[in-house]
Amino acid sequence: MTREELFEKAKLLPATPGVYIMRNRSGRIIYVGKSKALKNRVSSYFSPYSDHHGKTRRMVDSVHDFEVYYTLTELEALIQENQFIKQFQPRYNIKLKDGGGYPYIKLSNSAYPEFSIVYKRTAGNDKYYGPYSSYHVARDILETVRKAFSLPSCNKEFPKDIGKGRACLNYHIGRCCAPCIKGNVSADEYKELTNRAASLLKGDGKKLVASLEESMEIAAEGLNFELAAKLRDCIYAVKKLSDKQQIVCSPDIEADIIGLYADDLGSALSLLFIRGGAIVDRENFFFGADEIINSSALVSFFQRYYELRGYIPKRIYIDYSLDDADSELFTEWLCDKAGFKVRLIKAERGDMRALTERASENAKQLMLHKRKSEDRKKDFLISLAKLLGLETLPDRIESYDVSHSSGEFTSCGMVVLEHGSFAKRKYRGFNIRTVNDGNDLAALEECIRRRFSHDPDESGWEYPDLLLIDGGDNQVKRVRSVLDELGIGIAVFGMVKDEHHKTRTLTDGENEISLITRQDAFVFIYKIQEEVHRYSLSLMDAKRRNAVKKSSLTEIKGVGNAKANDLMLHFGTLAALKSASKEQILEVKGINDAVADAIIEYFGKEQNENNNRNSKGNEA
Repeated sequence: MTREELFEKAKLLPATPGVYIMRNRSGRIIYVGKSKALKNRVSSYFSPYSDHHGKTRRMVDSVHDFEVYYTLTELEALIQENQFIKQFQPRYNIKLKDGGGYPYIKLSNSAYPEFSIVYKRTAGNDKYYGPYSSYHVARDILETVRKAFSLPSCNKEFPKDIGKGRACLNYHIGRCCAPCIKGNVSADEYKELTNRAASLLKGDGKKLVASLEESMEIAAEGLNFELAAKLRDCIYAVKKLSDKQQIVCSPDIEADIIGLYADDLGSALSLLFIRGGAIVDRENFFFGADEIINSSALVSFFQRYYELRGYIPKRIYIDYSLDDADSELFTEWLCDKAGFKVRLIKAERGDMRALTERASENAKQLMLHKRKSEDRKKDFLISLAKLLGLETLPDRIESYDVSHSSGEFTSCGMVVLEHGSFAKRKYRGFNIRTVNDGNDLAALEECIRRRFSHDPDESGWEYPDLLLIDGGDNQVKRVRSVLDELGIGIAVFGMVKDEHHKTRTLTDGENEISLITRQDAFVFIYKIQEEVHRYSLSLMDAKRRNAVKKSSLTEIKGVGNAKANDLMLHFGTLAALKSASKEQILEVKGINDAVADAIIEYFGKEQNENNNRNSKGNEA
């Protein structure tokens, strides 16, 4: 449809709430939006008087047709829009890249409270701290807290495991209070330690330090120097963690600070999380040139963000002027989701104004730094394309290597680079099925055929601009013959190693390209070759270990390959299976009383044989 036809179609819409979906000529959804008056919003895109700029103009020029979904309220339209964006991932909508949720640190409500990292809050008396921007942030904080208060990090359950076995190394080096030793730490003493740790997680670092210093003085006056030394070390660890939490405002403030930077080349959001008046964490998002940033788009994005994050503070400060209707709609949704009053504020003065400006400046600097880094990578990729005589920029590079152990457990690893950086989520491993004699060329051919059996429109399987094979002329020729047969034109080069197993040169199957005079290219290719070798070797090793585990289990009467596989899937490790009770073994599908008894007898016999060998060795 032409723009004039789209405008006429839009004028027929009612002025009621709903969601509109824009499609391009091929029928693909490229944009999803919502409005309290569909007729006004949709017709504004195609009106002859509209003068769109940048990303909006590119989107409108790509629209071939649209469709609408009517709703009773604008809030319902916001929720429906959110579902469509998550489902279709339209090109011009700003999107959350990670759908895995946000981690919390959980403190269980039990006689011996336990800290753990979880992704969902559940009803009950357990306490939760966070959410944090990533699992790594939560893990680092929890590790620091455990070290500060000598809390255990093992998988033992207390009080069930008290008195069972010996204390681990962490106890002997002063890293754990060892509640596993009977009589070492009472339930009340352990609770006091976890309460102190919880105070630190809440941001009450100053109060905690004052309390610990008072306890240290009492211990020193009572000549209990060992306890005083432990408290001194604990105070140091608490101060170290508290120093990372920069105090920026009143200690009773709990808020999220949102800063934005946008230009024609892209956009960035920077979020600061204020808890107890301190910045305890931050998170950043980057959006491409095609992703449209405006009031409505931001409201839709943050609705999805807070829904995924699972936690809403009572105040949210944003350095952007939302439209009044969008601001009211978002506030209504926030209050409904949180279950209490939430204020959405554009700060005009004071500490919070300074913080929102800081967040926006942070977004700007991060965006500019990201672009400089990308520009350097692009310049290198251009020079690499010239060196290899490529017709296109190698934005996506795939590298392959075959690994086996004396011809067995053959695997092929596929490593992916996008825009010059490793894209580990797009790595793929191939369990070679047709080769078991160490024939690397045949294994490589199977891998390439299976890889290019995938449609390039399938997520994660886009065709590359360059293939790098760990090997020489023979490997390159075999891969090129497969690609020619499939009618796929992709540049292929082999990464040739010298006698010291180091990258020496590249080959196109006939001619070699020296890397001696190009240090940057040499380092780049060397890193790729090492990474693909590491990855393929890890695949082969995992396959071999799994086979060894299964083969040992198949020695047990009544256990074949299928049952061995089910047992390993259920217990994860042989050690877990060895220590399992008969009741636990019977939980595995297909295991009856006779087989469970055979498993227990087998591992008991194995343990006795090991003990006998050890005792004979000691006697010798």
